[in-house]
Amino acid sequence: MISSSSTPTTSTSSDGNGRSSAWPTMGRPPPSEPIQYVPSSDACKIIESVPAVVNYVAHETTEISTRRDLAGSDDALIGALWAPTVVRMNNARLGVVRDTNDTPGTTKELTLDENGFELHSNLSDEDFSAIIKLDFCNQEEVVDTYYDLCQKIVEVSFGFQPSHSGDKQKIACVCAFDHNVRSTDRASVGQIKSNASNASPDEAAGAPQVQNPAGLVHADYTRDSAPRRLLDLSKPPKLNDVLRPKLLAQDRVSLLDPIIVQEALDGKRRFAFVNVWRNIDADNPVMDTPLACVDTRTSHLNNLRVFKIHYVDRVGENYFVCPSKEIGAQKWYYYPMMTMNESLLLKQWDSKGGIAGGVGSDGVEGHETSTFTIHSAFLNPSCPEGAPPRKSIEVRCVVIWEKEEQ
Repeated sequence: MISSSSTPTTSTSSDGNGRSSAWPTMGRPPPSEPIQYVPSSDACKIIESVPAVVNYVAHETTEISTRRDLAGSDDALIGALWAPTVVRMNNARLGVVRDTNDTPGTTKELTLDENGFELHSNLSDEDFSAIIKLDFCNQEEVVDTYYDLCQKIVEVSFGFQPSHSGDKQKIACVCAFDHNVRSTDRASVGQIKSNASNASPDEAAGAPQVQNPAGLVHADYTRDSAPRRLLDLSKPPKLNDVLRPKLLAQDRVSLLDPIIVQEALDGKRRFAFVNVWRNIDADNPVMDTPLACVDTRTSHLNNLRVFKIHYVDRVGENYFVCPSKEIGAQKWYYYPMMTMNESLLLKQWDSKGGIAGGVGSDGVEGHETSTFTIHSAFLNPSCPEGAPPRKSIEVRCVVIWEKEEQ
């Protein structure tokens, strides 16, 4: 997941070609770009779409890199050529227009497997009561209590999936392994707290921080980094792994079984990474700086640029994204006014997806499963002045299915 430094950097560091770059700030669309409302909603003003400026990288951008400390904050950004672009953020609560062979004008809900993201709002009263009481800045509370709920949500979302043989394929495991707390007013959230008694001095010094919303267009894994991260989870935890204290306390060598992981890497099991994103303000919906996603069927491999993140003990990779050369070709969606009772699931990688399998895009015949959803925070022009700050948490889960019949 993309981090964010405590303050915007104006570093003049440069890459090997002498290009310097800084982390971008989020901009607002020009007044000429209106908020659009559903035509039949004059009385209650239902938003159909809002304009937004998103931070793409220019097509001539090649490779981008940064260094990330143990607290999760990033250093200077090297190699990015920014191309802020005005797009339309469609109201995902209205659904997506069905294919042309369906009844004209009909819509359907966006789904994790087809579009790369979906909304869940079916928390039980017991689960909702539990998360209201949570201190989301307390690492141990989140890991010990909230991770279990996220795992359950992801498992319910995928349920049973058809295997290549046409039989039902069951999920073998869902494990939450990382999270990030974000806010547009970090002081209102507080400091991340960790009470791990066996934390090393390096771990204590690198305590994670509340992050700013990530206002740049990106995807969290690449063709190289997704399988590499899966392999990492079958090894002893790294210094900045949030589960490290718990695994060490339980005398566990790794989160995942190395045999199962190797079978997934060998193509004998499907695997996926999914984020569970939630508003953690029990009193207010998200109005300020919401999260938006691109329908994976409108993404293309040609528009992706590798972003390398140099940690203390490993190198991760994300994708930054170029704007499509056809105006409006990438279809953006967001869920207005998300409440604490709702969670947004974002596909970060799926080994069954078209792009994961070497195809240029998802959603083409024979490769209908989404690989990931491109996403970004944005400044919402419909947000009223003085609205409460966004406060959110995203939890990353890994999913591995039972073995495919060969």
